[in-house]
Amino acid sequence: MTELGAYVERFETNTRSRALRGVAAIVIGVPISVAGVLLFVMAQESGTFGGEMFIGLVIGGGLGLALMGGWACWHAIGKRGETFTLYERGFVHTWRKSTTIVPWIAVEAAVDHSKKNVLAKALGGDVGCLVKLTDGRKILINGFTEGAAVLAHDIFEAVGRRT
Repeated sequence: MTELGAYVERFETNTRSRALRGVAAIVIGVPISVAGVLLFVMAQESGTFGGEMFIGLVIGGGLGLALMGGWACWHAIGKRGETFTLYERGFVHTWRKSTTIVPWIAVEAAVDHSKKNVLAKALGGDVGCLVKLTDGRKILINGFTEGAAVLAHDIFEAVGRRT
């Protein structure tokens, strides 16, 4: 990668952690949804009304958590072997059999998608750097990448310096 300058650092994505947290979200979310459905059915059979909003929140929250867990598992499988190698004048994004060489001039924008809450941290959203390339492609760096905050900072700094 001599066109990108000297090697700086390599960042690997922990897909095992992503998969385990995804499975945990599914294991927690599905029973919550089932409990909500059971509450709904029992309330309907007894003729009790009032509390539908609470039951809807329970069902929706459980389903949302299970869907986010499924999404995390899907990405853990699809992005196996994901690494980011940082160089002086760009970075290389590699996963499975795909390699994208990204010189800083090919970056249209870097957008911060970080979220500062417990759920985001648990599901890798505590660090979020969306790199939009000039050719329309997008690369997402999230909290499952070891050292993602450092990598995102370096990308924001390099893109900001360029403009």
